[in-house]
Amino acid sequence: MRRSKRHHRDPVQEAIHYISLSADRPELTARYINSLKGRGVFSHSFFEKGDFLVEYRGEIISFEECQRRRRIYHDALQVYFFEYKVNGNKHCIDAAKDDLSLGRLVNDDHINPNSQMKRITVKGKPHLCLFAIRQIQPGEEITYNYGDMDWPWRTKWA
Repeated sequence: MRRSKRHHRDPVQEAIHYISLSADRPELTARYINSLKGRGVFSHSFFEKGDFLVEYRGEIISFEECQRRRRIYHDALQVYFFEYKVNGNKHCIDAAKDDLSLGRLVNDDHINPNSQMKRITVKGKPHLCLFAIRQIQPGEEITYNYGDMDWPWRTKWA
């Protein structure tokens, strides 16, 4: 079932709307998958290529603070750090604290992801948001490529 075009906002404007509410889309939900993947985020609706899906929310910290926390956090929490650059400076979002937001639960898929992370700026502050890179069907898990790091689960899934 496709959404009506008259209800379809510009994807960036839709992202800004949800950012301003500090809320997730009601068309997405988290659910437990298995002991290896843990929880994941699933769609209840059809999404078109380019649609805004979810923001990766957490505490915005300096790269130096990120490195400090990496040394003290348990290994299982390392996956919740998202490093990015703004004007050549490294920054980090620490989403280790479970604040019930969905973005932190989106799983890695380095082979066939259905979304991609993009940075948008709202009121001078950067926000990391996932946008669909292809059509997404109801019931489908939302995934993105975490990047080139040697993530341990990639060898377990191969």
